[in-house]
Amino acid sequence: MREQLRALVKLAEIDAKARGIDDLLKGIPLDVEERRSVVRRLEDLVQRQRSSIAEAERLLATQELDVAARNEALSKAKGKGAKAKNGREAEAAERELEAVRRSIKDGETHRDALKDRIERMRSSIGEPKKALEDARAELVVAEAEVEGKLATLQEERALIVTGREVFAKQIHKDHRRIYDRIVKGKPPAVAPLAGEVCSGCRMAVAPQRLHQILRGEILNCQSCQRFLYHPSLLED
Repeated sequence: MREQLRALVKLAEIDAKARGIDDLLKGIPLDVEERRSVVRRLEDLVQRQRSSIAEAERLLATQELDVAARNEALSKAKGKGAKAKNGREAEAAERELEAVRRSIKDGETHRDALKDRIERMRSSIGEPKKALEDARAELVVAEAEVEGKLATLQEERALIVTGREVFAKQIHKDHRRIYDRIVKGKPPAVAPLAGEVCSGCRMAVAPQRLHQILRGEILNCQSCQRFLYHPSLLED
């Protein structure tokens, strides 16, 4: 019975170490994926800013054409004034000139505002572009390192679980079934006594059951179902 208990404890130790490696194996790809996610977010941000700049530049080009057209209209209006035959025609031509001058001023104001906006947008894109370059560089390094880390951890895990089945075969099939269920649900499946309580769930163990466990019997905690043992039972 004591040999089965030792095998059970040893199996739990092996599985606990293997779970630690498994957590690391899961965490490394997650870290790389988070870096990829950062790169994608920055790429989207930079692309949106570039699209906004391109759209503003298209508006500026249209506004430049509009200002040029208004200046051409101004020249025509001046020509009408020069050809005026009487005071009424001259007055009408002057009103048209004034209206065209105002439209040119408005157009130039809008054009200059667009230029200022484009300049600000070009300045603001520098920071996210630099962040994107840095994130891409860090991702390249992380991707290069992750393969080696994963291989090292997998080798370490393989060493840890070497001989696991030797201990597993020493355990009664009923105990093994309970063990496997607990390990899949809420490990660890084996817990030492802490005085008269289960160290896994901190619940008190019934006196009769406690006495049986101290004698070396393989019993479960009535609360969490973990196998209980006293460390002294593992000593030779």
